[in-house]
Amino acid sequence: MRVRARVAWRKTAAKPARTLPSPRVLVRRHVQALNDRNLDRLVELFAADAVVEFTAGPTLAGRGAIRRAYARYFREWDDVVTLAKVEVDGRLVRATGVAEGQHHVPRMNIPGRIALPLRAYRHGFTAVWEIARGRIQRHRVDYDARDFVRQLLGE
Repeated sequence: MRVRARVAWRKTAAKPARTLPSPRVLVRRHVQALNDRNLDRLVELFAADAVVEFTAGPTLAGRGAIRRAYARYFREWDDVVTLAKVEVDGRLVRATGVAEGQHHVPRMNIPGRIALPLRAYRHGFTAVWEIARGRIQRHRVDYDARDFVRQLLGE
């Protein structure tokens, strides 16, 4: 006697693969999180081992260092970043833009300087983002640091 086993196949809905944002969209989200002062959203855009470099600052390596640096930035600086020109080349995004605002802390940590009134600043910059697997892997911002400090000091 043969026994026929009947197998019922259930249709299971396959989970859709996570759609990664395009490099241009990721950069737009980065700038929006900066301007919204949203630390959690900003840090989430970076890869766990991401690197951030600024002209006149230390290199930040890893999300923890990036979180601490941007938390301080949000406490001490009030500015708005605007991108003027954005170019995408595969995983690299290059942009020029302007940051306008003021420093919240009346005394900068410059030896020999005394407390100064808050001054507005406006400085241009160039930035590069390297994107990998839907996250910012490396970010570099370059600007004229001497001109920026002159604006802050009122010279």
